[in-house]
Amino acid sequence: MYQVIIVEDDPMVSEIEKQYVEHNNDKLSIAGVFHNGQDALDFIRSTPVDLILLDYYMPVMDGRSFLTTLRAEGFMAEVIMVTAASEASHVGELYAYGVSDYLIKPFDYTRFQTSLKRFLSRREAFSGDKAFNQEELDRVISPDVQRGLRLMDKGIHPVTLELICSFLREHKNERLSIDDLAKNVALSRVTLRRYMNYLIDKNYVIGGVDYYTGGRPSAMYTYIGD
Repeated sequence: MYQVIIVEDDPMVSEIEKQYVEHNNDKLSIAGVFHNGQDALDFIRSTPVDLILLDYYMPVMDGRSFLTTLRAEGFMAEVIMVTAASEASHVGELYAYGVSDYLIKPFDYTRFQTSLKRFLSRREAFSGDKAFNQEELDRVISPDVQRGLRLMDKGIHPVTLELICSFLREHKNERLSIDDLAKNVALSRVTLRRYMNYLIDKNYVIGGVDYYTGGRPSAMYTYIGD
């Protein structure tokens, strides 16, 4: 059983997190709920913890100070940030201190559970003395990339595909033309059409036609997710 603590100053949010964690009560156990980093740190100094769900903005000791102190004192518990702090500078710095995932408030149940499942998969995979090959290790630490690689067809490169999908995810459910894509992704229109047709075939994208462009009809693409 893995021990989990919640470090969150909003009682309503911490209660939601608690309920979500308890949906995995066969493998995860709530060891404590704390409203600031200092109280959580005092607890960790005397009690082993496997996973920390951490907010950024808190009184007494905020998430950043908590995390830097935690690592400086040698505690290697996994940390999942659950916070409204979404600025690139915050995200980048926290990842540098070993954050394993980052959930931006308001988070949803499915994404929260995905984060917990990834934690459990890593812990279970790393619990023995097995020697990994590259494919096995990628499957543990980069499940999304590995899933994408399994979808590869001839002429579809995973790095190029991820570049396109990264932009599409930011504009999920929006209708985009090849020109819209070309303005934001440094690829030729011919290449983009090939990849969009691939994504349509894999049911990640819905294709359509815009007849009201004032000229020739334009192919439109809507990313619906993976």
